Parts: sequence; C-alpha cells; structure tokens
Amino acid sequence: MPFCCPAKVNLFLSIDGPLPGGYHALSTVMQKIGLCDELEAVVSLDGKLELGRDIPATSDPETDLVMISAKRLREYVKRPELGARLLLKKRIPTGAGLGGGSSDAAGTLELLNRLWKLDLKREELMSLAASIGSDVPFFLGPPASFCRGRGEILEKLEPRELCLLLAKPPESLPTKDVYLKYDETGRERLEAAPFLKAYEKGSWEEVGGLLKNSLEAPAMELCEAAREMKERLQSLTPYVSMSGSGSAFFGLFPNLGAAAEAGSSLKNAYPDLTVCATKTLV
Repeated sequence: MPFCCPAKVNLFLSIDGPLPGGYHALSTVMQKIGLCDELEAVVSLDGKLELGRDIPATSDPETDLVMISAKRLREYVKRPELGARLLLKKRIPTGAGLGGGSSDAAGTLELLNRLWKLDLKREELMSLAASIGSDVPFFLGPPASFCRGRGEILEKLEPRELCLLLAKPPESLPTKDVYLKYDETGRERLEAAPFLKAYEKGSWEEVGGLLKNSLEAPAMELCEAAREMKERLQSLTPYVSMSGSGSAFFGLFPNLGAAAEAGSSLKNAYPDLTVCATKTLV
C-alpha cells in the first residue's frame, strides 16, 4: 500500500520578526488536506538508496528531501547497510506553498522507520525532522496545529473539517524571493487570537472571514498571476487566502460539491490552472 504524504494549507500566517541566519519567526495555523503525494519503498540490506519519480524532477535527485531524509535517518541509527528503493508519485504541485516537499520528507522518516524496523520514538523523529526543514515536524504531528518559531513549536488544535478549492497558476514563487519582498517594507504583525477563537468555535464562514497571510501582499507584488488567481477565486467565494509563500490560493465553500463545481467552472475558464477540490483532514 502506498504511504500517503498530505499537503497542507496555512489558514492563518503572521510573520512575527527576524531570527538569526536569515530566518523568520512565524505564527501560523496549518492543517493537512486530502491532496496527497504517494510514497512506496522496497527495503534492502545492500546499502543502496535510490529514488524514482513518476514525474521527472527539476533538480538532482540527491538533493530531494526524500533522499536527504532517508540518508539522515540511516546516519542517525548508524546502519550504513540499510538500503531502500523509493518511488514517489507526485500529486501536490511544487512551488505552491502546500508543503509537498516537507510532507514527503516526513513520510520518508515514518515509512522507513517502520520498514527498517528501527522503532525510533516520536521525539527522535521530530528532532530529525526539524534538522531537515522548518515544516517537516508538522507533518509528523496531528492534522491541525498552531505553529510558532520557525514552525517547529507545535500546539495541537482540535481539527475542523473545511471544504476548499485549491487553485494554482502555472507560475511558481520561490520562497526566498517572497520573504525578501516582505522584508523590503515594514508590515504590520497579525494577531492570531481572533482567528484561533473562530477556528475553535466558529462556523466555516467565520473561519473564512478571518483567513490571513502576511506573505500574500508581497507575493502578489512579485507575481501578477498570483493577484489574478486571488481575484478569480474571489469571484466564486469571498473566503480566499494564499497558502504559505504561494503561489497556490484556496477558497472555502459550504460543501465539497460546491467546491468541485467552482473548480470545474474555474478550470473551464482558465485551462492552464491546477485546481483541486478537497477537504481538510480531521
């Protein structure tokens, strides 16, 4: 059975300030969604690590987070004879702000921990995940979390089922460029408390009315396609926000049928878009 590596959306994202090393402190509510990459592995004791993909990679496979995670795990347990032939089936768009690479990394740690029969504790996997990437620990945790710091400080939230339509233009946005654009101008820090209250108790409309992302404005300044993407979604629902550093946006709908209908309408009008109607995971 393939191992599911889910995407995520940022329902709320605030930049709280700079951190050493060029990083930024965040406050963000992230929730996993039904759109998933699929990971398969056949393990061995020949020491070989190989990665195949159903969609060709745009960079060296050795720099893929799946390979990095497998190597990091093997080095941690000091078992150089452990090998695996991995197959990644990509469904999550890259350069979208949906966390596909981080989810694949977390999935690799979980799957190989099981198949290599390492029996590492959750705390050990979390530590390894944090060394690989800021969002990777989130994907080892519950469906929804309030994340702070670089994303490694997680507070579990009671997940809400939300129906949403994802839409991504062909253009992607490099995360580094979006943060640099954000840093060019002083922007107001967003307060998380109102959103957290709505998320805990409110209706999907109340949650939708408080969707916020500090990176949305700089992303739209960098990429006209991102601005157009938001406007197109707003013609279908008033509750729209960008995920992560973009370029994917999402809109909330009362049910999955309404989201799927809106997705068909959007795809018919703009065939070059990537669209997906899905739910948050609970």
